[in-house]
Amino acid sequence: MNQGGFDQGSVEGGDAGTATDGAAGAGRAPGLGAVVAAFFSGLAAALALTALSTLVSRSLAVTFLLGEIGFLGGVVVYLAASGRHVGRALRLGRVPSAAFSLALQLGVALLFANLAATVLLGPPAQDIEFVTEAEGAAERIAMAVGVALAAPVIEEALFRGLLQGVLESRLRHWYAIAVTAIAFGLMHGRDGALFFFLWSLPVGWVTWRSGSILPAVVVHAVNNAVGLLSLLASGSVEPESIEYGPGALSVALTILLIAGYWAFRVCVRANRLAGLAERGSRARRGSVRSFADRSKQE
Repeated sequence: MNQGGFDQGSVEGGDAGTATDGAAGAGRAPGLGAVVAAFFSGLAAALALTALSTLVSRSLAVTFLLGEIGFLGGVVVYLAASGRHVGRALRLGRVPSAAFSLALQLGVALLFANLAATVLLGPPAQDIEFVTEAEGAAERIAMAVGVALAAPVIEEALFRGLLQGVLESRLRHWYAIAVTAIAFGLMHGRDGALFFFLWSLPVGWVTWRSGSILPAVVVHAVNNAVGLLSLLASGSVEPESIEYGPGALSVALTILLIAGYWAFRVCVRANRLAGLAERGSRARRGSVRSFADRSKQE
């Protein structure tokens, strides 16, 4: 099916191919069966590590961090053991620096969308409880690493990398993005399913057009890091005690619409950047073929 991808060589002047091609190498591409098996392998490893964590520590933050690491570790072990190229399957290809600029913009746009959704849908009670239970510097450091660093890398590798990548090879890109967004939304529970489904759509688009999860990781990390800092700064607050002033709903709705338009514009620019890269790649391949033809004639 149709594949996107920034061409780093044509954008930055290097000799690298597209992010997808640059990650290519030995190993079979995973199919849907392999994705399911990889997820169950990751789940088994995550459950094992979290069970071990509860025996040595009662820290929820440490358990969360080990569970995230175990999930990705189980997936990587399965992919490697079954002869798949891990970097290619998880879409770890390089992207040009312009892609990171777009990712930061998208991250800020979705951060405002998250803020508006908090007013419209209510504060995230589970997140507040998770943060307030962390005690001591060591536990808060583990929580920061797990939420702001490990979770963005691991979740994007599993969803936008492995799952969406496989779906893109079998479905039109919009269907692949939507199905992945549904899975990502459901993972966040009933209360957050709709918001994170919508949140995932522009992130999935940028991933498709870049051929790499690196921009998505930046978007995810920006949202998680700022969200965590705001919860830590607010201290121990009961979700039921949070009240908004008159007009808060209309302001939140306005912010949500502006953030949605901003995210749309970022996707348009990502599409344009990928289009320029693809044209440059075709021109470069045409030059190589022309040179080869002239050499044969001589």
